[in-house]
Amino acid sequence: MPKVSGWTPAAPRRSTPETGAARFELSGALKTKMTEASDVTALPGGRFLVVGDKKDAAYIIDSEGSRKKLELPGLKNGKSQLEGVAYDPVKKNLFVVREEAGEVLRYEWDAMKKNDEPVLEKRIELKNKGPSNKGVEGAAYLPADLSPTGDAQLLLTKEGKPRELLMMSDNGKGKPLPVKLEREVLAVCRDFSGAAVDPRTGNIFISSDESSTVAQVKLHRDGDKIIGKLVQSFPLRDEKGKSLDRVEGLTFNPKGDLFVLTENDGVLRQLSRK
Repeated sequence: MPKVSGWTPAAPRRSTPETGAARFELSGALKTKMTEASDVTALPGGRFLVVGDKKDAAYIIDSEGSRKKLELPGLKNGKSQLEGVAYDPVKKNLFVVREEAGEVLRYEWDAMKKNDEPVLEKRIELKNKGPSNKGVEGAAYLPADLSPTGDAQLLLTKEGKPRELLMMSDNGKGKPLPVKLEREVLAVCRDFSGAAVDPRTGNIFISSDESSTVAQVKLHRDGDKIIGKLVQSFPLRDEKGKSLDRVEGLTFNPKGDLFVLTENDGVLRQLSRK
């Protein structure tokens, strides 16, 4: 297999992932009380971290809807511009993406320690192609055992002009690599607003705000390229069957349940695994 710069051959997986289309059913909703909510990531202990693009902070949300402010050092001017968030529970790193500033901030933070405060350790510059307001809109952490490269990666979804799913080393070295998405993925998602990694399949789930849709995408390596193939797509609807507006974030819990965040109402809906 040709060597890809900065990557190692795929490591053995801890277990064999499921294959095929995942099935879900809407099972509940949690009000985060977050205005201008822009992304979400699951934390250990059944909690979530929600970020917004208007305030220099994030909020930890528990299963009952209670929230606690988490100060994020290194943000400026009272406008966070936060559009993506991801958490690595192994290295205990928190990643947040600032769209207009074109950067990823990496913090050392142990989410299991009650009073641990994030420490900013690195700024990673993103060179955005296209308008600044069509930049990175979502982030997800891809662990090494689920990665087609055998190395842990940070996944970034670029909203549009062009739409892209980017992979970059979690240490910030090297250039982000665009995943070569098959045309079927682009056909079902008019834009990209969020991403999440399914712990049971290793597939990437990409949300589209404009299409009110989620695409399940399987990644595989082909020489020095990573290919993204559409497994399925499905519409996102609320409790009344109406298409969800302003879908801004996705995340999975360890059980494989999918959570969908909407911006205007700050609601986190749970789609339980069937």
